[in-house]
Amino acid sequence: MRRTILIAAVLTMASVMASTAMAAEKKTLCVYDPSGANGDAFQIMKDYRTAAVGWGINFKLKAYTDEKIAAEDFKAGQCDAAVLTGTRARPFQRFTGTIEAIGALPTYGHLEKVVKTLASPKASRMMKKGDFEIAGIFPGGAVYLFVNDRGINTVEKMAGKRLAVLEYDTASKVMAAHVGASSVGADIATFAGLFNNKNVSMCYSPALAYQALELHKGIGSKGGVIRYPLAQVTFQILTRSAAFNPDFMLSSRKWAASNFSRFLALNKQAESKIPSSHWIDIPSSDKVRYDTMFQETRIRLRDEKKVYDKTMLRMMRKIRCKVDGSRAECTTNKE
Repeated sequence: MRRTILIAAVLTMASVMASTAMAAEKKTLCVYDPSGANGDAFQIMKDYRTAAVGWGINFKLKAYTDEKIAAEDFKAGQCDAAVLTGTRARPFQRFTGTIEAIGALPTYGHLEKVVKTLASPKASRMMKKGDFEIAGIFPGGAVYLFVNDRGINTVEKMAGKRLAVLEYDTASKVMAAHVGASSVGADIATFAGLFNNKNVSMCYSPALAYQALELHKGIGSKGGVIRYPLAQVTFQILTRSAAFNPDFMLSSRKWAASNFSRFLALNKQAESKIPSSHWIDIPSSDKVRYDTMFQETRIRLRDEKKVYDKTMLRMMRKIRCKVDGSRAECTTNKE
C-alpha cells in the first residue's frame, strides 16, 4: 500500500514538473565549455536549466567549444542568453567584466565575496548595462603563468620572452608591454599549441587547461607554474534583459551564488592535479611588489584605455582591504 502511494506521489510530481516546463517560456541558452556538452560546466548548467523552469523559463541548452562563436551567436540574436567568460562578456557589460581585472582578487575567497554581494537585490541595478544584464557569475579558476623555464620567475626575467596573449584581451596586452614581454596573438583554441610547441616561452591560464590542453608538454622538464594568481576567470550568464523579468534575474543570480562551491570544486581539483614539482613559489616581497604594479596597471586601464569599470575596481579594493587591512593600498584611495 505504501509503495503504491509512493509511486503515485512520484508520478504526480513528475506530471506537475512536466506541466510546469510546458508552461514555461522557451528560451535558448548558449553555453561555452571547452569540453562541449560533455564538460563539467555544461553538466552543472543542466541543473540550472531545471531550476529555471521554476522561475518561468524553459531553456534549450546549446554547447560551444569555441567561445568566440558563442559570443557572436549571442550578439546576432541566436541566443537569448549565453555563458561566457568575464573577459568575453566585458564588451556587453564592463562592470562585471572588470571582475577579471589583473591582480584584483588574490583568492577564491575574495571572488566569492564579490559574487555574493552582486547576488543581492541591492546590486540589481548595477548588473544591467543598456540592453544587457548578467544573470549569474561562477568561478572559472585562478589564472597562473605557465613557463617553459623555471628561471623565468620574476617580472624582470619576462623581458624579451614570448608570451601568448589572447587577441581580444586588451588588459593582457598592456600588461605584457609593461613588463617588456613580446606578445604573440592567440585565442582559446591556439594558445596551448603555441606553448606546447615551444613557439612561446609563456602562457597564462587557469589550472583546468593543464590536463585538458596538455600544458605539461610545454612545461617539459625545465618549466613550471608560478603559484601567484594573476586574475580570476569567471563564467557569466549574459542575457538580453528585455527577454527576462526582474524576478527571474534575481532568482538566477541567487542560484549562481549558492552554487559557487560546485564550480570552485572543479577548479581546486584541477589545481591538485598539477604535480607539486611543477609549482614555482616566489618570495612574499615579490608578491607585494607585483600587487603595486598590478594596481598601477588597473588604474591605467581604467583611465586611459577605458577597459575597467571604476565602481567595480573600488568594490574589489574594499574587499581586499577588508580581508587584509595591512595592504599598502589600504592607506590610499587610488582605486
